[in-house]
Amino acid sequence: MPDEHLHPRALLRLPTFALGKLHKAVHAEVGASLRDHWVLVCLEEFGELSQQQVSTTLGIDRSEMVRLVDGLERDGLVVRVRDTEDRRKYRLTVTRAGKKQSALTNARIAEATDRVLGRLDEQERRTLHRLALKAIGEEPDAAD
Repeated sequence: MPDEHLHPRALLRLPTFALGKLHKAVHAEVGASLRDHWVLVCLEEFGELSQQQVSTTLGIDRSEMVRLVDGLERDGLVVRVRDTEDRRKYRLTVTRAGKKQSALTNARIAEATDRVLGRLDEQERRTLHRLALKAIGEEPDAAD
């Protein structure tokens, strides 16, 4: 039986494996759904959007988006209303409670990220972030 900190070399050759491990570590430490958080942040930044627009923007499957929004609505973090121009669509808006939850989760993510990336100095963290942004097709200053 391998040591719990020993990973198969074939997986260590995949940068996505390492990044996935980092993502899971932050997710576990935060104790909140990061996808729920993504939806809240998206609505805060872009304002009212259709459920489909959020799904497309975040790359989340439409059926998964329905499940996420159901939970966010149940928790009072988003409001979902029928689109007045196209009754087949829903429009989403983040609530005051959703904004408060998002700010709290942002702080928890920052703290967890500091611990998870604790082996990297500040320059290495900036480099990792810049390269990750480049890999997903974003400009290095996209997060500024």
